Amino acid sequence: MGLSVHTLRFYEKEGILKYVERTKSGRRIYGEASRARLLAVLLLKQAGVSLPHIKEFLDATVEGYSTLPERIAMMENERNALLQRMEELKRGLAIADFFLDGARKMQQAVEQGADPEQAFPFMTLKGVSDFPFERDRSGRLEPGFPSQIADEVSPDLTRG
Repeated sequence: MGLSVHTLRFYEKEGILKYVERTKSGRRIYGEASRARLLAVLLLKQAGVSLPHIKEFLDATVEGYSTLPERIAMMENERNALLQRMEELKRGLAIADFFLDGARKMQQAVEQGADPEQAFPFMTLKGVSDFPFERDRSGRLEPGFPSQIADEVSPDLTRG
């Protein structure tokens, strides 16, 4: 499965990987049950689920169908966290696109012999300046675009 011995032993020590058999000499044997659990660990990890939550989810699975409501709640929480991260990434991408577009406008102005700071007044030789922003309740910076450029900016960015 492409994992190091160290990782496998860590998963086993933490109780994440179970059903590991041993030969008489103590060598580990990963049978079908341990490989199936390891595959579930890798898939959940790829989805961004933390190891403690993976262990909790898989342990609940072993307890039987009575834990289905608990497992559904766990996965709903993980899904909601992923959706929140996705929104944050979209917001970050929109901000990056805004500054990338501005830099391209400045480059074009330089090539045409025009003032790059007029092409994109938020990036000057002094750095990012005169950029309107506010802090939301959590302290996160929220851009407040002037009306002349608000139409050019991604809707994902302007809605905050």
